[in-house]
Amino acid sequence: MPGKNDYVHYGAYGVCRVEDLRSMRFGPGEPLREYYVLRSVDQHGADIYVPADNPALTARMRPVLSREEIDRLLAGCREEQLPWTEDRKQRLDTFRDILRRGDERELLLLARCLYQKSRETAKGLSSTDAQILKKAESMIAQAFSFSLHIGTQQVGGYIRRKLGLTAESSAPARQQG
Repeated sequence: MPGKNDYVHYGAYGVCRVEDLRSMRFGPGEPLREYYVLRSVDQHGADIYVPADNPALTARMRPVLSREEIDRLLAGCREEQLPWTEDRKQRLDTFRDILRRGDERELLLLARCLYQKSRETAKGLSSTDAQILKKAESMIAQAFSFSLHIGTQQVGGYIRRKLGLTAESSAPARQQG
């Protein structure tokens, strides 16, 4: 498990620093429990308390990806595809689950799925799909910029270079009016 001052990726919170592992009680009559205290590097003032004895929650604390792991991930995503679901409710549930988990591979596949749909549809994406795309892009940029030591604005260019995409194919997604 991570130690104090280690960096981890924790779901939708993104990259967090392990501030402490301490015994805490969150209410009267509650038992004293060990908690990981995580501080988001991107969301200032956001502390997250993860019970150390809860395997489902501690499993969400994943190591931050290295540059080499990011490059392998990008290479692997070339052949994978997230299928488009026509049922709006089912699609949004799937997309929100991906955002909640914060898995970089799934986020890349989600973004690619939405980019492709945007290019295929004259009207562009619905406002909800466009918001999900923006959130996925933000989460990818935050996770990758930390590991690559580049600004979040440079992450898109890095991804396009690694995937061999042209400037034309990297145009921003259109949104329905």
